[in-house]
Amino acid sequence: MSTSAHQDKYRAAGVDPALAGELIKGLMKNAAPESPLPGNYFCQLIALPSWMAQEGGWLAISTDGVGTKILLGVQTGLLNGIGQDLVGMVYNDLITCGGQPFAFLDYYATGRIEPDAYGRVIRSIRAACSACDMPLLGGETAEMPGLYEPGDFDLAGFGIAGVQESEILSPAHVATGDMLVGIPSIGFHSNGYSLIRKVIQDRSMDLEATLACGGVSRKVKEWLMEPTRLYTDVIQAVRAHDVDVVALSHITGGGFFENLPRSLSDGCGATLWRNAFTGPGTELFQWFAGEAGMSLEEMLATFNSGFGMVAVCRPPSVDDVVAYFPGAKVLGEVIASPDKSVTLDG
Repeated sequence: MSTSAHQDKYRAAGVDPALAGELIKGLMKNAAPESPLPGNYFCQLIALPSWMAQEGGWLAISTDGVGTKILLGVQTGLLNGIGQDLVGMVYNDLITCGGQPFAFLDYYATGRIEPDAYGRVIRSIRAACSACDMPLLGGETAEMPGLYEPGDFDLAGFGIAGVQESEILSPAHVATGDMLVGIPSIGFHSNGYSLIRKVIQDRSMDLEATLACGGVSRKVKEWLMEPTRLYTDVIQAVRAHDVDVVALSHITGGGFFENLPRSLSDGCGATLWRNAFTGPGTELFQWFAGEAGMSLEEMLATFNSGFGMVAVCRPPSVDDVVAYFPGAKVLGEVIASPDKSVTLDG
């Protein structure tokens, strides 16, 4: 008798391990690199890149999730980019050390697996991992009826990168007088969605309405569900020494005031220029600020406001960095500060 035949009571309780197993088998077919272990094993092995076998190699690890953007995705039915959001949150954190990500695991938790939503999310994760050359080795799927409402699910991801000691980007390299170059986002990425959803509810916002930003017209829901940018071009340029950058800051939850200090050395702070957050690339955030009644300071404390990655570079390198990344803009500079505070001029 098959294992499935002994799971009738488990299925009656709301959990179908056989369904999850069959879906995973199909979605992950030929996805993972070759390994000495079978694909359904309890863990996976991946050979260290040859460049990591050299003296001075370090592993970087990071984990993150998508947050309540998932709820808006379920509400709108726009789930095809949620997997990229998950991968982007981890990948973009990993590259801030100058590392090359090379392995990813996901965790999908739900009350009961809904094959369509599940398939769309896993395919999105696979596609994003492929796009940034960070193989999806496997992961975990958990059905927990009673913990999640019907249709709800949650995601988490875990990634590993490698970096040689001589290539590490670190706050230790940052000095007063360095410049902050913002590299454009493609929307809200995966942060601030509890606030976004509250504004939608309070304003009775029509998500099907058309909104024009930067000369492009789309439905409001499409603007809000745009997936997180994968900053592959940034780390490729840094590692190839096409641009000279001393540190990177990934602007996520907590905005600039919480994330920039992570990339500053002791005795340093930052001043952001108010006029840098106007013009092309910021229209969506200006629209939302108007809808939410938020000041620029409030926006910068929550959202990326148009720039999801900030490169810290020496003044002589600024023009090269700005020219290399389309839409990049100088956002401010590093100043002396006893507590790594970030302030807005004017």
